[in-house]
Amino acid sequence: MNHLWHKPRETKPWIVVCGSVAAALSLTMTQVHATSTDDPLAPAGRWEGNTSGSASTPPMGWNSWNAFRTEVDEAKVMGAAQVLADSGLAKLGYNHVILDDGWWMKRRTSDGRLQIRTGIFPSAATGGPDGTSFKPFTDKLHAMGFKAGIYTDVGRNACSQAYDLHSPNLPQGTTAEREVGLDGHVTQDINLYFKEWGFDYLKIDACGLADFIPGSDLVKKQSYRGMAPLIERGSINRTDIGAVRARYETVAAAIKTARPLGDYVMSICAWGMANVRSWGKDVGNLWRTSADITPSWTSMLHNFDSAAKRALYAGPGHWNDPDILHIGHGQFDANNPVEVRSHFSLWAMINAPLLISYDLQHGPASLLAVLGNADVIRLNQDKAGHQGIVAYDSDDAQIIVKTLGDGQRKAVALFNRGAAPAPVTLLAMHLKLADGAPVTLRNLWTKETLTFTGEKAFTLAPHETLVFEAHGKRQLEHGVYLSEIPGAINVAVDGTRQPQLDPTVHRMIDPWSSTRSGARWT
Repeated sequence: MNHLWHKPRETKPWIVVCGSVAAALSLTMTQVHATSTDDPLAPAGRWEGNTSGSASTPPMGWNSWNAFRTEVDEAKVMGAAQVLADSGLAKLGYNHVILDDGWWMKRRTSDGRLQIRTGIFPSAATGGPDGTSFKPFTDKLHAMGFKAGIYTDVGRNACSQAYDLHSPNLPQGTTAEREVGLDGHVTQDINLYFKEWGFDYLKIDACGLADFIPGSDLVKKQSYRGMAPLIERGSINRTDIGAVRARYETVAAAIKTARPLGDYVMSICAWGMANVRSWGKDVGNLWRTSADITPSWTSMLHNFDSAAKRALYAGPGHWNDPDILHIGHGQFDANNPVEVRSHFSLWAMINAPLLISYDLQHGPASLLAVLGNADVIRLNQDKAGHQGIVAYDSDDAQIIVKTLGDGQRKAVALFNRGAAPAPVTLLAMHLKLADGAPVTLRNLWTKETLTFTGEKAFTLAPHETLVFEAHGKRQLEHGVYLSEIPGAINVAVDGTRQPQLDPTVHRMIDPWSSTRSGARWT
């Protein structure tokens, strides 16, 4: 058992946090972290968790990918922005409008400058020596009060050039003209995106490091220039983690130079590969923890699981990203309101970015009502940035607890992962609240209030998630548990000796002790 002692704010007493901790940690309250390359745990006397960029809370907004893939155009993007504004979602924080893959025409070989597909983005047809420019496009979004986002790849080619070969909106021209990724053009492209075109948010994919293998059918048939993969999908051991990280660090440095005031968001899209879960927090503002989400319940579970146990790696300025919301499609369309509310609630509880990604102009009003639940959004956007902790864990049901900024209020989600009703008993101990004192729960979907002492039994419908704000007497009146302050902690060194893929062992509710088992967590 490890014992971590730290001295918090000077007016508070010493705290002892006990428990088995898999990573070496440094705490913001003492501002101790590593600087020495010889000893990464040597105290530096200052906070060194990543705070660059402008993502003090998880980014919110709209992304074009799940809605349109590469079949995107200016009218669709501006239409989505207008719905955000007219529906009131923008006022609730949905202020990023992100253009994903499908926008580019080619890279001009004379000077390496990227050219925009003006047939679908007519305002980009500015002419002159630059040829095309997104400045009129970003100016429109900025005038509406939005931040503008764009997509690129850290390699030579983009994901659509491997997986959307049927698309009419792929880069065109010679092999060199179709190399639209950052490789070999980092400074040039970053200056173009941020300084010339005025974008505020950059999503950086990694297919260029994984999928254009020399001699492969893809490379031969499409006349691409092959690149030995730095990422081997499904195999961490054959992935060059250091090289992948170095690529993203180079991009991060270029963005900081281009936007020295820190008014940007850098999104790392390496799908949980290259052990990005351990280093993404030191490089970008958010990092994908899993493969692309699809509109199915099991895909949502997989992506949720990829981030739900990584609370110590997230906090203000750096967030776990289990991918954009798939609300509006498949098992999360308007005909599945229980699943829609669960998907949204879970992303809110684990401080995932809340990025809508369906055709807002033609979507039902019922989905806007879910996405506009101000109480649930408030949990996600809480300034303290404490990701919810899994307080009870099984593959039948989970209890997730999140400490809010004042340290007194808690949010709790009771989550039925399965397709049958699930009995869940919520204990005051799950909430780190006193057993003998009353606990008040306010349901953030129904707005109903109830009170219990000690424990309260619920039966959750299939796939249902109940979300409450909880008030009660704290177990520790003069201290905190580690689980209550994950957003105030920086992981100095990842304690995992051998990176590995996430486990997939099914964990049932214990039939003998119900959800009372495992309540004594730190």
